[in-house]
Amino acid sequence: MRIIPPVSPASQTLLNESRGHSAAGRYPQAAASIERAIRIEPRQPVLWLELGNIRLKEGDYLQAESLGRKALSLSAGDAALSARAQQLISAAKKP
Repeated sequence: MRIIPPVSPASQTLLNESRGHSAAGRYPQAAASIERAIRIEPRQPVLWLELGNIRLKEGDYLQAESLGRKALSLSAGDAALSARAQQLISAAKKP
């Protein structure tokens, strides 16, 4: 079982920024913020889930599914994160 470390402070700041943009419907800016966080922590499944949810909101279902699968592969051992990744994958398959 792999223990997933918490998101770093730098990534958390970018994650919060991304969520603010997303809530305001500014999806390109939201994606840009989360992509910066992914460059800092490429093995952090929470970040891949966030980007997948942004792509889902944009209507990019193939990309959302792919990002959900990436998050799923990184979340092995964390049942809650795995379930969230599965939900994203399912939502992307049923637009």
